[in-house]
Amino acid sequence: MKKDGIIYTVVFSFIIAFLFVFLLSLAYGATKEKVAENARITEAKAYLSAAGIEIDDPGKIESAFKKAFPSFNEKAPYNTTTIDSKKIIVSPFSGNGLWGTITGVIAVTADLKRMVGLAIISHNETPGLGGRIEEKWFLDQFRGESISAKIEVSRGGGSGDTDPDNSKVDSITGASRTSSAIEVIVNGKIDELKKMIGGTN
Repeated sequence: MKKDGIIYTVVFSFIIAFLFVFLLSLAYGATKEKVAENARITEAKAYLSAAGIEIDDPGKIESAFKKAFPSFNEKAPYNTTTIDSKKIIVSPFSGNGLWGTITGVIAVTADLKRMVGLAIISHNETPGLGGRIEEKWFLDQFRGESISAKIEVSRGGGSGDTDPDNSKVDSITGASRTSSAIEVIVNGKIDELKKMIGGTN
């Protein structure tokens, strides 16, 4: 078979492609369970964080999650837990960011008057700009924030709004569209919960 012939080129390309696909399949099969486990841990950590429970040791996250959410239903629009004798409603969210979908978890008080916390699971926002939505200073602004009015992500000092009663949080400097996306996503989820649960208690 001539090495510069069409048949040789087609056969050679087919063999190389087959080998690459075969190796990728092997790699996927070998890591599939680990990837699924990491996804479960990431999601569980987000639920805990939104509810105000911070666990740094990855080995303790799943047990802490089962303790906090003993009757967790992944298909339910929201789940509840009790922290320090207070009932909390925790719900996953998904919405459009600047470059893709932002997913996470929001937690609110049972009377739907204040946020308990917010956690980001995944996003495709620009590192160093919109990607800063997962930074602690930004997320901490939502803790205890009043939701009697719409949450406003507004331009501020960039270090975090400290007034929990004004329904405002500082946006991320240089990431106005991502900040606006978070505002829309959070308010949309709060409105959705209020409709499902029947307004404030």
